[in-house]
Amino acid sequence: MNESDNKVECDIHGKTDATFLCAHLVKGEKLGFNLGYDPENPNNLWPDAWCDECEKVLDTEDEWNDQSEKFADIKLLCVQCYEDIRDRNWVQGDSIFHELVKTSISFIEPRHKEFLTKYQIDSHERWDWYQETAKLVFSHNGEPQVEADIHFSGTYPTKSETWMWAWANENLDEKVKTSAREIKVIGEELGLKQLVAGRFTTTEVDDWEMTSILAKHLNAIGVYRTPSENGFTYMAITKAHWVNNGSIA
Repeated sequence: MNESDNKVECDIHGKTDATFLCAHLVKGEKLGFNLGYDPENPNNLWPDAWCDECEKVLDTEDEWNDQSEKFADIKLLCVQCYEDIRDRNWVQGDSIFHELVKTSISFIEPRHKEFLTKYQIDSHERWDWYQETAKLVFSHNGEPQVEADIHFSGTYPTKSETWMWAWANENLDEKVKTSAREIKVIGEELGLKQLVAGRFTTTEVDDWEMTSILAKHLNAIGVYRTPSENGFTYMAITKAHWVNNGSIA
């Protein structure tokens, strides 16, 4: 494995961004996964990470120095190896996550049904969202009918079958992804990989669960998913109003 210009050539996965993990994580399982965040790169999908034993040494030394660095024996890896190792070593209370999902879905489901009915969402011919204004507009017969305030939860490219939280997506405007970053903070407090990891393998059910968590956090009135040729964009809707007289003519 060779490094050049912050890229690494992996014998298995090819050329990707370079990542750094302690040697214990590379070979271990269920060792804990402690993340080091760079304030200059808060959206980093693959921050430096180390195991719980390295964390104990770091606490004792109170900094990264010759002693703690020697114990960690940091290794260079590709992003795919990083994600596989992260998933193998992360330790969390799954009951906490399942309860969060359960309460979030129970919260948003009745509100979402009311949103669909009140604004006749399934009857509109077209939708368009605008990142610069964080608006989703439903149209009929070429005329705007309903305008909604949106907060992107994340995207799901069908080719890779991975969820990416909106906060980690450099292609999204800050206006639509700020709220997703609040979910990341909650994940850090609870130690939940699904809320902290910027990208991971999911199913359609998982993607709706992530979006429901954001929706409950924002006291949203509904959720929505828009398709593209590459996959789907998921969002929570916090406000909506009719642009015309309140129904489709």
